[in-house]
Amino acid sequence: MKRTLQTLLDQHFDEYRRHHGVSLDQARAVSRIRDCRTARLGGHIQCCPQGHVQGVWYNSCKHRACPQCSGLPKERWLQHVQSVLLDCPHHHMIFTLPSELHGLWRFNRRRLTDLLFNAVHSTLKTFAKDPRYLAAMPGILSALHTWGRDLSLHPHLHCLISHGGLTEQGQWREPKKAVLFPQKPLMMVYRGKLLAGLKQALSEQELTLPEGRSASSMTQLCNQLGRKCWVVHCCARYDHASGVAKYLARYIKGGPLRNQQLRHVSQTHVTFSYQSHRSGKGEVSCLPVATFISRWLAHAPQHGKSSVRYLGLYSAGGRTKLNRARLQLGQSKVSQGEFISWQAYLIGCDVPRVCDVCGASLIHGDKEVPVHHAA
Repeated sequence: MKRTLQTLLDQHFDEYRRHHGVSLDQARAVSRIRDCRTARLGGHIQCCPQGHVQGVWYNSCKHRACPQCSGLPKERWLQHVQSVLLDCPHHHMIFTLPSELHGLWRFNRRRLTDLLFNAVHSTLKTFAKDPRYLAAMPGILSALHTWGRDLSLHPHLHCLISHGGLTEQGQWREPKKAVLFPQKPLMMVYRGKLLAGLKQALSEQELTLPEGRSASSMTQLCNQLGRKCWVVHCCARYDHASGVAKYLARYIKGGPLRNQQLRHVSQTHVTFSYQSHRSGKGEVSCLPVATFISRWLAHAPQHGKSSVRYLGLYSAGGRTKLNRARLQLGQSKVSQGEFISWQAYLIGCDVPRVCDVCGASLIHGDKEVPVHHAA
């Protein structure tokens, strides 16, 4: 049997759920992935315009964490982002949540996600407005990742920032230095803003506290963290942003694990491979089934909560200013672009989808296969 996340969940999730708590978002993710490309989601007829039927295909679940049907959504997202990006160098910055706050994250993921985004965005806007650095509005794309490559909990925010921005007078301005913002002051401001948000949320009793922790002990922890250095990584400047966008696309669609990483699945253990961030080498991890599922579930996307947000020139409300900046950089205005069809995507993957009889491109037929409900 082919090793996939879907088959693993089919075999082990029901037993796991009998002994472990599962949130609504996690249950929804598992349900969608287990149903992906099965009769439970129904299907459609593929045929050509002449009516030559080529086959019946089950529908995809389209869930953000599904590694089975993420290829086309990933390409569509990447096409949209690349159509918006400014043709200038970009900076890649990574803001990490301290491990001491992981317990709080587990119980308050939705609230802490907003606090993390708000703290990072507010920090970047503060530095962008400063005349010592830029005094202009750059384009910013931020993406939340919650996992390490071994599926451990590691919430952090990737930010792609244009090397330059638009002034209030509508002129393109580049930063005074090759380094966009200084790393240590950036870390200190980010640390202060996130801790201030946490303390306010604690004082207003908005957070669920881990077992054995009180609001006063969590406030004391925040005070201690205010004296520590946090991890803020500023990568070397990129001449083109498309490379970073391709890197982010792999994680925005498809979840933290690709099916190709699964090496072995038994009744008791799961073995998977990953590229170690620290050593740069391929490594293998073997975990008990329950531990593996717990780790994967910790990264299930939250329903209705975007993991990608846009700021400044890249925001939805900044399109007029973005087009003004693009014209000054010799680019045309942002256009809608041609929507990538599933036929075009498969051809790009060297899988031509044409009729065996007449050679015409295949389409989804009008007739759909009904959903099969399990007894």
